[in-house]
Amino acid sequence: MSDSATHQAAVEAVQKWLKVSKQQTRMGAATRQFVADLEAGLNTRKWAAANIDQMLPYRTQSPRLLLIVRAGALFLPILLTWLALSQVIGPFALFLQNQQASANFLWFWQTNPGHSFGGIYELSHVALTDAALLAFLTVLAMRIAWWESARAEVNEHVYVDMLAALENYFIDHR
Repeated sequence: MSDSATHQAAVEAVQKWLKVSKQQTRMGAATRQFVADLEAGLNTRKWAAANIDQMLPYRTQSPRLLLIVRAGALFLPILLTWLALSQVIGPFALFLQNQQASANFLWFWQTNPGHSFGGIYELSHVALTDAALLAFLTVLAMRIAWWESARAEVNEHVYVDMLAALENYFIDHR
C-alpha cells in the first residue's frame, strides 16, 4: 500500500473511531493536535512515537437514559404495593370493628366491600400493575444488555481497525 493510501486509511480509521466512540467533543489539546496533524500529514515522526492508546483511549457509551429509567422504575412495584396497602389497612381495621371481626385481609383487599377504598387499590389491580411493571423492567434489562453487547462489539472492531491503520501508517516513520 502506498504512503498516500496508508495515510488516508489511518485518517479514515481515526475519524470513524472518534465518531463511534463519541469522543469528538471530549478530546484534549494533544489529541486534537494529533488528529489535525494526522489529517494534514504533519509531524509524522513525532506522532509515530506517541502512545495512541492514551490519546485515543478505548471508550464505550452506555445507554444512560435506559439505565436511569431502569434505576428509577426498579422499586415502582414495591412502592405501588405499599401505597395500596396503606390505602387498604385503615378501611380493613374499620371493617373488622364494625362488620366482621374474623374477615380475611386478602379477601377484603380483593373484594373491597362497600367500596371502602379506591378501586385502583384492589388487589387484582395492584397485582396486574406490578406484573406489568416487572415485565417492562425485564424487557428493559434485556434491551440494555443487548445494546451494550452490540455496541461493545462494534467499538472493539472499529478500535482495533484504527490501531492497525495507525500502526501501518506510522511504521515507516519510526
